[in-house]
Amino acid sequence: MSHFKGRRKGIKATFSPQEKMFLSDVLPLLADVGNTSDDPAARRLQVPVYLDDPEANEEWWRLMGQDLDEARSADRSVFRTVMTTDGPADLSVEEADAFLRVLNESRLVLAARAGLEVESDHDELPADSRQVLDYLGWILEELTTELYRFL
Repeated sequence: MSHFKGRRKGIKATFSPQEKMFLSDVLPLLADVGNTSDDPAARRLQVPVYLDDPEANEEWWRLMGQDLDEARSADRSVFRTVMTTDGPADLSVEEADAFLRVLNESRLVLAARAGLEVESDHDELPADSRQVLDYLGWILEELTTELYRFL
């Protein structure tokens, strides 16, 4: 059974109470991301925009960083709503996109903190870490499949 079902004007998201309890750790995980100097997760979420120009990159983040933070906060609000809704949640396509971005961020944070740099690193992780990343990947794939129908 898929967690997502396309509707005429959006997507219905359905998670069991156990899944919601498990996924409720996503927002605290993201809120705990530190600064780029000491947290690999922060470095993974704040990738260089200008690879060959550190000064331009710094300027971009100075000008756009707050906008990105505000967008991430809005996305997380959508995620929180889905996790706190009793039963299924009806999402617009835009809200489903926001939910997808939060799931993706959480997967990136977990992978960065686990030291994943290349695909083969996944096989070296402890089983429970692999299962968490695989579960998040499965949900991402399901939602991406449903969102694709709206293109």
